[in-house]
Amino acid sequence: SSYLLAQRDHKDRPSQTAKLLLPDETGLAMGEAKQLVTKENFTQWTKDCGVKCIQKQYDEMAIAAVKNGRSLQEEMQTRGHKDFHQFSKSCPKFRLGSWPIEFAELGSGYVLYFQFLAFLMFIFLIHAGLQVPCMVVYAGSSNLVDWSWHEWTKAYSTDPSACDCVGNSAGYAATCGTWDYDLCRNETDCTFNETGKWICQSWCYAGKYCPKTDTGVSASMVNVHIHDGSSVLVKSYSSCTQDETLIAECEADFRSTNTAYSGSDVDTGKDRVWIGQYWLSPGNLGPDEATNVIIPTMYTVCVISMCVLILMAYSSQVLTDYKVDAGTTSPNDFAIMVKGLPSTATDEESIMEFFKEHAVKGKTDTEIVKVVIGWDIDEWRENIARLKDLKKRLDATDRTAPEAQEIQKEMVQITSALKSAGTKDAKLRSSGVVVVVFRYQSDMRACLKKWDSFWANWFNCASSDISFLWKDNGICKGEALPRFPIGGRPIAKLSAARAANPGDIHWAELAVPQGERIKRLAITNGVMFLLVAACFGAVYGLRIAAMAVKESAGSGGVWLSLLPAFVVAIVNGLLMAAARMLGDKEFHDTLTEQEFSQAAKMSVGMVVNTAGVLYFIYATPSEWYQDGGLVNGAFTMLLINAIVPPIVPYLDLGYKIRGTMRGKLEARLPYFNEVLGRGPNPKDPEQMKELKAVKAEIEAFKRAYAPGTMNPTRRYASAIKTFVCCLLYQPVFPLISLVGLAGLGAQYWMDKYLLLGWYSRPRRPLNADIANFFVRFVKLVGPIGLSVSFFVFLTPSFADKNAVLGQFIICIVTSAIFSLVFPLSVWMRCWLSMPCREDFKVQEHEDDYYQAQYMWSKEMKYHKDQFIYKNLPEDKNPEFLKPGESTAVSATDMKATFGVSAGAVADDAADGPAKIALKGGRVVPSEPTIGGAVAGGAAPGGVG
Repeated sequence: SSYLLAQRDHKDRPSQTAKLLLPDETGLAMGEAKQLVTKENFTQWTKDCGVKCIQKQYDEMAIAAVKNGRSLQEEMQTRGHKDFHQFSKSCPKFRLGSWPIEFAELGSGYVLYFQFLAFLMFIFLIHAGLQVPCMVVYAGSSNLVDWSWHEWTKAYSTDPSACDCVGNSAGYAATCGTWDYDLCRNETDCTFNETGKWICQSWCYAGKYCPKTDTGVSASMVNVHIHDGSSVLVKSYSSCTQDETLIAECEADFRSTNTAYSGSDVDTGKDRVWIGQYWLSPGNLGPDEATNVIIPTMYTVCVISMCVLILMAYSSQVLTDYKVDAGTTSPNDFAIMVKGLPSTATDEESIMEFFKEHAVKGKTDTEIVKVVIGWDIDEWRENIARLKDLKKRLDATDRTAPEAQEIQKEMVQITSALKSAGTKDAKLRSSGVVVVVFRYQSDMRACLKKWDSFWANWFNCASSDISFLWKDNGICKGEALPRFPIGGRPIAKLSAARAANPGDIHWAELAVPQGERIKRLAITNGVMFLLVAACFGAVYGLRIAAMAVKESAGSGGVWLSLLPAFVVAIVNGLLMAAARMLGDKEFHDTLTEQEFSQAAKMSVGMVVNTAGVLYFIYATPSEWYQDGGLVNGAFTMLLINAIVPPIVPYLDLGYKIRGTMRGKLEARLPYFNEVLGRGPNPKDPEQMKELKAVKAEIEAFKRAYAPGTMNPTRRYASAIKTFVCCLLYQPVFPLISLVGLAGLGAQYWMDKYLLLGWYSRPRRPLNADIANFFVRFVKLVGPIGLSVSFFVFLTPSFADKNAVLGQFIICIVTSAIFSLVFPLSVWMRCWLSMPCREDFKVQEHEDDYYQAQYMWSKEMKYHKDQFIYKNLPEDKNPEFLKPGESTAVSATDMKATFGVSAGAVADDAADGPAKIALKGGRVVPSEPTIGGAVAGGAAPGGVG
């Protein structure tokens, strides 16, 4: 129905550029008291910007229009809606209790975001259950004080000489012997205040790092730390062979009590304050004293279960993406992006002929609909980037301020320079990147099998099958791929991948040389590294200050960890802002790639800043379990950094900051109404200039009244930070799993509430790529990180280090194979016994481009999205393409529109038309009304 409707409706489709419509031309006189613009109009605008259930009502209206033989505009007006803006206002909001799949019209990326949070929470829930046996073991021990005498350099190795007899400073008890027996032969002349059968046991003095070893032995056999002047020794019973006959003598008299030695020379380790036993950490077991292998075994189960859950989550995401996109066809279902062409490849016909002959294996007549060349306009790039930066500054500035006038002046100068480009002798070069549009989806998929395989990407060869295996297995190396001819000789190696959708491609950045991209990437990543390093220094300094306070004022416990925790939370917010800004400075082929770069910087920066700083300041095992040490720090820092970030978006600080501008509205309303009351077309040039200024100011107030929009990249990165940090500290503090669960749960419900109840509608549907990226991130970091973590935190507690090492080897090998050797698509094929994503595509959509094109708006066609093509006249570059008609555009035609294109690009950068994007490639123009005057420009949140 959408196809039939679009065919009939495309001729009378409304303009795609939002414009300012003035009040009805009803002869309003300047002196009339009628209020054209009121404060209520702007407060209503705040509500109108929100997320509403539009897609379902829009599709129903489209079906009804076809059934009733009307155009979409006619059907909309029949239902009492003047335009799309009024129609969208009538649509209901989503229920806060909606399942994520119900708001699929926002794009599968939003659906998968909430599924991703649920997946991370489920991992913590499973891990919390699996760690219960470990916590039961921890609850049965209370040897925290033994960490007072632990040497961190020996934490990961067994020292067989640790309990060798050495004697005290006087040389006493340097060998095994019953040294206490002669001091307490009978009850009347016993020199000890408290007695026990340890009097009849053999012992010697060993070094202070000899472990206590109270597990599995009687109380009297427990090694005890003793003061020897200013040093500490161990009264070691485990170093000596016992005389059972002598011990039996003690058991039969007054020395029969089975207690540990407790003389006045015992070192109790009370000079340090330790966390409580109730923290249920492996510190309860003491150093080199644990023997229960159930603990490392359960962490092996945690690692394996996480691998399985990651695979299940990825499979669910792929299937959910298919479900969300069911019944829709996107432009990139027909298109590939090709790189490696020479800069002289400016002839569309020759490129089409090459792919007609070589795109698909076994075919030489593949139907190519269109080739769109990514032109290299180097002189535009910096000006456009500068113009966009100025536009952002202007939006955040009071239009009446002198600063705003300076910004506008600079924007005018840049725009004039761009528009004058048409008078120059333009030298159009190809960026070496083109988009090739096929007629049939099946041909596009077959092309990718040939040009986007392992052999193609690494060896520039096609793949071939092993005959006795499944069809299209592509395991063997095939013949060399054809090369694009330069000067009649096949020279250029090409690479191909599925194209991004129109609107997602950065056409102006396709020609940026690889060296320049790497240089910019190195600079931005270097800046991020310096920011994280600065945070390291700041937090470490705070730790030193906190320890100084602790030493002067006594135990600080958890409270001493609060200050660094809050500082880390604040710096994490700054890192996210820095990552977004630095990502904008980089060069990427698509907006999605830019978001990936920002997401990676945010995630890595915040994880290092949170988990890395924490471990750095509490590096030795004895510091882990001190009061105010790692366990306390992990709890407070991760609790604050898990709970506070989900709450901060609720404040919508940007909206509150814009409150200063909203406060100026009432004072400006009389002036607005006076100017608007003159009518839409004043003859006086000064009045026309004044009217344009009022329109711009109304737009600025609309932005001030618009709520913020959800930033998926930042929210994904925040979730990853919470997950990875809590995951890494699970082995040292199992209850941190519940902190991660609570933090992610708070983020889930807060983000859902804000998305459906407050935020402006997203500018464009979010695809599944970023969700898949973060599942792969968890796959790479999660299993390996947890394996290393439990080895680091458990080994110091175990007497037999090999008990942990053996489980660690099992985990690290399993994790490496799962995370590094095979991609998720291979594991998913094994898991679900189904083909990879491209083959799984359900063919229930339009397979022919010439039919599918009618379902998309003009902006969602590649030849109407590229900044030079879209300014060509309709006869040179028609929106709707027809079979058998040539679609090639010559370089001469391109040069003819160079200046027009430059001006259009400048205008787009300065204004940015307001549109609302629906699922499946339809972009609907937005013409929001404010008190009878519809202000053009960028609608807040992209909503009309």
